[in-house]
Amino acid sequence: MPNLWNTIEALFPTVLTEIINAKRVLAPVSSQPWRDAFVTAKRSAIFHSRLSILPPAFKSSPQFVIDVGANHGQWIGSLMSVLPVREVWIFEPNPEAMKVCKQRIGNHPGVRYFDKALGDRKGQVELHITRSSDFASVLQPRSEFLKRHYGQLASQVVDTRQVEVCTLDSLLPETATIDLLKIDVQGFERAVLTGARKVLENTRAILIEANLQSHYIDDDTFPALWMLLAGLGFSLWNVSPPFLGQCGEALWADAVFVKSAAQ
Repeated sequence: MPNLWNTIEALFPTVLTEIINAKRVLAPVSSQPWRDAFVTAKRSAIFHSRLSILPPAFKSSPQFVIDVGANHGQWIGSLMSVLPVREVWIFEPNPEAMKVCKQRIGNHPGVRYFDKALGDRKGQVELHITRSSDFASVLQPRSEFLKRHYGQLASQVVDTRQVEVCTLDSLLPETATIDLLKIDVQGFERAVLTGARKVLENTRAILIEANLQSHYIDDDTFPALWMLLAGLGFSLWNVSPPFLGQCGEALWADAVFVKSAAQ
């Protein structure tokens, strides 16, 4: 019994802090933020959607969201469980991952699925499929680095597959307004952004997973992406706490960039 009470006393302050923080994040988007904040699934959705680091203007009226590199749909599923979004486009070139994503999200009105990669030109590209789908990439993984920080098997390439690649500019009219463009493409961010230059002129915010250390051959790390996005008219809004390696070094983080008018 003493051990049980010690555990409760140790955990309660953490849970209480999570609830208070969740209420604060949910206040602009929920009619009953306290009630929702006590729901574990809601707090989990806030964390996985990165809602807490998104600008307030986005939370009030998201109409069009694009998820590039959806994997199993963890992020977009979490976002949709917290915010109503009228139109969602989901891109995932790994067929196994896309299958799981479709099962998770389902056939909601306004949701479109694209089983292709995005890049800077139309054509075919080789996708390196890893044992853990989180690490699948068009780029060649830095195997020793990934093994050292993520485990022996997680990043092991188990298959390569030719997949279709196109540009976001070729799919959307220049007049389309994107409220949030989420990009998680394991080092291939520059190509995705280069192929979306026209669309980015009418994009309010970008949520991008940025490597703080190189994970793939010829990838861009956070400083280079920051400079690229600054040249495209975006400024840094916020950054999530970084994912830490086994020795405590920062490996990657999610960063939000906004157009000045969207702040």
